[in-house]
Amino acid sequence: MKRILMLFIAGSLAFGCKSAKETNATVSTNEKAIEKKLQQSWVLENLNGKVVTEKDFSSLPKIVMNPATFSGSTGCNAIKGNLLSKGEGQIQFLNLTSETKKCDAKKEGEFLQLLRTNSGYSIKDNKLFLSNQFGLTMSFKKG
Repeated sequence: MKRILMLFIAGSLAFGCKSAKETNATVSTNEKAIEKKLQQSWVLENLNGKVVTEKDFSSLPKIVMNPATFSGSTGCNAIKGNLLSKGEGQIQFLNLTSETKKCDAKKEGEFLQLLRTNSGYSIKDNKLFLSNQFGLTMSFKKG
């Protein structure tokens, strides 16, 4: 009887450890994928507290977000990279690459730098607000 009890306890412990490892792997994977409500196209409306116009960019910058990547345009040059989320309200644009065509986009450099330093987001009234450690940096409308 003791042998059966010992085998049962050993089996339970082994199974319990395996389940914990699987749960941790799932949490780690979920940290990387962004929330569904972000996974769409966004068009820039506001940059550093100022409404953007086509005078600032050749055309309005756009970001298309997928579960782990993004693509889009600075208004002139194509951009792409990876997305990382460490929970709701936190997002980073990683490995951002951009074409290097010469453009008339006066604010292109500022836009790219703010994307690189972005760390947080919120969504309200179908608008996406991005922020960094200094506060709100950009806002986008669905597009």
